[in-house]
Amino acid sequence: MTTDIDLNEQIYHLRHLGDDFMALHDRVRGLAAAPGAETLRQLAPLVLKSQELVGKVLLSLSALDGSPYATVIGSRQSLRGLGGLVADASQASWDLAQALAVNPLDGIGFGGPSHDEDNIRNARHARDAPEMAGHLGDAAWDLDVCAASCHQLATGISHDLERALPTTRQALQGISPTQYEALTSLAKGGATIQTRDRGSTIVLTPDHTLISIATFQSLDKRGLVHLDTSIPLHQGRGITVTAEGHRALASAQRRARTGATTVPAAASTAAAATMPTVAVKREVRR
Repeated sequence: MTTDIDLNEQIYHLRHLGDDFMALHDRVRGLAAAPGAETLRQLAPLVLKSQELVGKVLLSLSALDGSPYATVIGSRQSLRGLGGLVADASQASWDLAQALAVNPLDGIGFGGPSHDEDNIRNARHARDAPEMAGHLGDAAWDLDVCAASCHQLATGISHDLERALPTTRQALQGISPTQYEALTSLAKGGATIQTRDRGSTIVLTPDHTLISIATFQSLDKRGLVHLDTSIPLHQGRGITVTAEGHRALASAQRRARTGATTVPAAASTAAAATMPTVAVKREVRR
């Protein structure tokens, strides 16, 4: 199991994916689907975009399945939902590809050009246009389902974590510069906390980073470090960084690289529709 997955980031990615699916849905709905070469030029980037989104959903599924979220009560339903989302996104991509495949183009058959080529072309367009429109309509339907599912799954995962992993959720909200420096030092090889002759308590780190007792207590309270209490304090109790601490440290490093300071807000009210609604929609389509 991978412990350095930023669960907040995964939730954000799912919501962003929902927006991407809806943007693609709108592009498909706005497509002028007259058969011919122009439609091919318009469809090609849509097919490629749909396949890109399938890949992103697969990455989210793999990341969450291999993260501590998989140990949370309720995670099985969300992971199955992500698997279903892969199928729906793939179906949308297939429908777009089918629309592209049935789109009649102006080539010349084996028998050579006909004297009535224009009429033949018009007949082919009239014959294939309804099937092409049907595939585009199905693709738009599936993309709408995918968009709603992304937001619902993101909300469900967020609620799961709030119920089961409050410490992890708090850790992912960010750490102060002092806590970051302390965690960075501790992550290099741990440390010990012990009492000195006059009763004072200090934290000893391998690289001599100064960590105050207040900073240590703050990290300990948030579940970012673990103190081995099985050893007497005067002998030096070991301090190690927990999985939550490593995630918080990695998240802080990413924010430092990107300049981000906050996690995006929750999904809109429209995105909070229930999963049964999507299930009914999928059943009707089938």
